[in-house]
Amino acid sequence: MDALPKSQIHRFTEKAIHLARRAVYRYSSKFSKHRYTLPQHVVLLCLKVRKNTTYRGLLDELIEMS
Repeated sequence: MDALPKSQIHRFTEKAIHLARRAVYRYSSKFSKHRYTLPQHVVLLCLKVRKNTTYRGLLDELIEMS
């Protein structure tokens, strides 16, 4: 079974998470709730800028993605 080709957004997010993991700490503080990491936040901001959308619009798109 052949794997599906990766979309441009998928490749973009993979590169963004790789760079974010190298650039920022995992958590902002030792007292944080450790629910989401800073690299995850950075990728969401990158996607928001790349797609030129609002947070609400980005959330709607992410809910529909697999």
